[in-house]
Amino acid sequence: MKKINKIIENNLHWLIVLGVGVLCLLFITFGHPSKDGNYITLDGSDAKISESTEKFIEDANEAMWRIMNQDKPTDEAVEAENDEPSGQGFYTTIDEVIGRRKPDGFNDNGLGLQCSKYTGYLGTGKMEYSTAHPDYGPVNGKAVAEWLVRNYGYKYIDQPVKGAIGSGGFNTQYGHTAMYLYSTGAHTAMVNDANYVPLTVSTHNMNIDGWVWVVPGNYNPAPTPEPEPTPEPISSCKTVNVQAGDTLSKIMKRCEGKVVWGEAMAEYAKHWYSVKLKKYGTVYEGWASETGYGLFAGDVIEYRN
Repeated sequence: MKKINKIIENNLHWLIVLGVGVLCLLFITFGHPSKDGNYITLDGSDAKISESTEKFIEDANEAMWRIMNQDKPTDEAVEAENDEPSGQGFYTTIDEVIGRRKPDGFNDNGLGLQCSKYTGYLGTGKMEYSTAHPDYGPVNGKAVAEWLVRNYGYKYIDQPVKGAIGSGGFNTQYGHTAMYLYSTGAHTAMVNDANYVPLTVSTHNMNIDGWVWVVPGNYNPAPTPEPEPTPEPISSCKTVNVQAGDTLSKIMKRCEGKVVWGEAMAEYAKHWYSVKLKKYGTVYEGWASETGYGLFAGDVIEYRN
């Protein structure tokens, strides 16, 4: 009885239409036009319709029109029902997407998973999309990324990161979709999806050339750290009492623990200034001009940045 009641409830409008059609067929088959020509009656006499009957007919016609037209769901309403967000889209974090990952071999308790069903679940937390085909996802694999952007507040990203959902195969009928894990080459990556092993989850390498990638709308990559500025060398010696036989290479060895030549030696010399014999002159000036200042025994030189 419950099944019969359910069938009647779901098909009431069609039963009304069928009943009206049967009545019309009976009148057309067995009736005769009335004298005024406006109605068909069983004996051909003028039809007598009360005001209440006319009102009932008007109300019935109006109700029938409403059932067949006004309350009929539009294409937009059907699409909105199928694509109704579960409320997790924009508020889903990429860590939550990664956390929904199922182990390899998972088949949704025997229902199976097409690639689009699995990545649809990873992106939204919703597993069921079709009662007629329980292994199907919300759209074809090549449309999953766009579907997440349109319905769940996801956004496109130039370079995939772990947890990003990608779609590819746009030149095929159904395409493919997977979750990115890490790069294995210029156009390949380790991904997590449900098509490498049909209807079960698997992790494997895949060509992702030409794919598009999306992440939750609130995802922001960590800022690239600015490189630390190279500090200027600081000598372990602040002052040196120049002894007879001292050379700059000996001083460098003693203060820096190493000796470098060429431009590095000249640059090092510019940091040493006389504070006793020729104040404010640098050791470097002794090499740069005939009247400059070099190393002299008995002088005190100071290292300055």
